[in-house]
Amino acid sequence: MERRHVEASRLVLVIGNTTTTMAIFQDGPDPLTERLPSSVFSDPAVMGETLESLVRRYAPLRDIAICSVVPDIAARCAGIFGSLCSVPVLLIGNGLRLPFTLHYENSHTFGADRIALCAWSRGLFPQQAHIAVDIGTAITFDVLDSKGEYVGGLIMPGLDMMSSALHSRTAQLPLIKIDRSTDLLGRSTGECIRSGIFWGAVKQIGGLIGEIARHLRDELGEPSVGVIATGGNSPLIAAEVDSIDVVDELAVARGSLLLLEMNSPAKQEKELRD
Repeated sequence: MERRHVEASRLVLVIGNTTTTMAIFQDGPDPLTERLPSSVFSDPAVMGETLESLVRRYAPLRDIAICSVVPDIAARCAGIFGSLCSVPVLLIGNGLRLPFTLHYENSHTFGADRIALCAWSRGLFPQQAHIAVDIGTAITFDVLDSKGEYVGGLIMPGLDMMSSALHSRTAQLPLIKIDRSTDLLGRSTGECIRSGIFWGAVKQIGGLIGEIARHLRDELGEPSVGVIATGGNSPLIAAEVDSIDVVDELAVARGSLLLLEMNSPAKQEKELRD
């Protein structure tokens, strides 16, 4: 990753179940990115070394947002950043000022990654009902209406999780890396698993998008529905699902940056003055 000269960088750390993305926003809308396995954060020493290297290479930093599916890891990262640099650090969570209204039985169980994705999708479709799909370790659907009210969601296993479950529960079935299957029907056990999981996910995701869109139109009176997909396997699946309008693997990082801006003390002070 090339270093570009800037006055200050804005760092967004997205810690997922499998992969961590470090996004450095500088001059334009597209960040510099680094990715590494999230497993490195299970070792405090490696975590500290990783974050120290990040701060050193991209200093000076203006501010930092941490979006983690594990709140304890987010808190530990914030503590390390606090010892390395004196800049604002924002933990993405339900207690922030949001650009949408979250209706959820227990908002504390609504993941930080889903909050950031809904924040970004609301900006993409500001006057339109929409479906935000994250196709990663798990596959999540989150739905907002045209007023920015959270309607509800779905959670299902991701592609790699399906493959791992088959392998762990059935001794005769191998562990298969899932990628695009050119044929619907396989001619070996590995091909059959790959085809079954890939095309099954394509049909499930496409079918669920259609059902949710019908619900929004027929039950809630929404005239149109937008769809955004993100997550590591989103390009793979979106290529086969015509109803997906936007594919952005960095949507959670962009949503985290949006929340960082919305919740900055400077912005809130300016709004109070205005």
